[in-house]
Amino acid sequence: MSLVQTQSIALSNSQLGTKVEGRVFTGSGTDVLRAVAQHAGVDSLQILSNIIHQLLVPKGTDWTSVIQGEYLQVYPDSFGTFSLVWDDLTHQLVAHGSTFQSTRYPWVALLAHIRTIESHRGLGLGSLVTEQVTERALQQGAGVVVLATDDKLHRLNQGERAAHSMYSRLGYAVLGEKRLADTVDWLMAINEPLRQLSCTQANDSATQLATAQHQCVADIQHAYLAKGAKLTISPVNAGDLPALFLLCNLCPEDDYQLKLASWDVHLGPELERTFITVIRQAIVDQDRLHDASQVIRDECGRIVGVCAMRQLSPFTRQTFAIDCYAMPEFVQHHPALMKELVESAIQRVREGNDSIHT
Repeated sequence: MSLVQTQSIALSNSQLGTKVEGRVFTGSGTDVLRAVAQHAGVDSLQILSNIIHQLLVPKGTDWTSVIQGEYLQVYPDSFGTFSLVWDDLTHQLVAHGSTFQSTRYPWVALLAHIRTIESHRGLGLGSLVTEQVTERALQQGAGVVVLATDDKLHRLNQGERAAHSMYSRLGYAVLGEKRLADTVDWLMAINEPLRQLSCTQANDSATQLATAQHQCVADIQHAYLAKGAKLTISPVNAGDLPALFLLCNLCPEDDYQLKLASWDVHLGPELERTFITVIRQAIVDQDRLHDASQVIRDECGRIVGVCAMRQLSPFTRQTFAIDCYAMPEFVQHHPALMKELVESAIQRVREGNDSIHT
């Protein structure tokens, strides 16, 4: 596989009077920056600055500073794939998409940061970058690619198209739906068979795709019960966000009301922001044990259980908050392993402290 995949594009929307002519670049962070910069005739750091301050600025500074680190590949075990659309007509970046995987356990990839600048919406660029990074993530070892999207309930009640409709057309299946006070959240996933079916134009392709989506959901839910699987306990890694995000957002009907209070993750969707802005920094800190969290993995690297154990505050080195989560049916089938998981997290702290309070 080449380092950067490039593709010429020429798209237009006669109703909106908009068009784009340029190229789409897909690959790892530094490689994509270098390729776009060479095509545009500017410095790669200028390209990165444009991404952070123009394309992604609505995400907030706590997000964009971390995305900058992902582009520069500064986080251990976290590997980002990016797709950028450069418009030769306006000489600017107009669309962005990304996936994130663990280099050690790449089975789950997380799709995130799909953005198109306002002047170029309606051209299908969001779908384009989503397809590009999804295909690349699956080629790089992902068994599934997951995403989360949401809508305001009042918009849906007024007949507006749901945000997840674009992803459904691309083959993504709805894994879970959570309705809150004024929003509805969707967890979606795709695998290689679904991606291939979504690209076909056969007369019965829609029926085949619906059947495959149903099967994909069933397979994922069954995998996280881990019946008969070889399971091991190990520390959580800096690249484990995709696997943890999927686990905490499957939301079976008998799910627990709260997930991981020690990580300030109560419902599931907030794990993404909390992990990249707070938790990961504690995990990678080599000078002091701020996070002693442990996970249960199966033979594919999927995380099927987690014990989140985090230092309560920077000034209480011997006080840790602890909580654990797995799907309720998994807990029922593996009570001894869940107990071992909690004990292993406590032992990690005891190895670095003379006493411990939890």
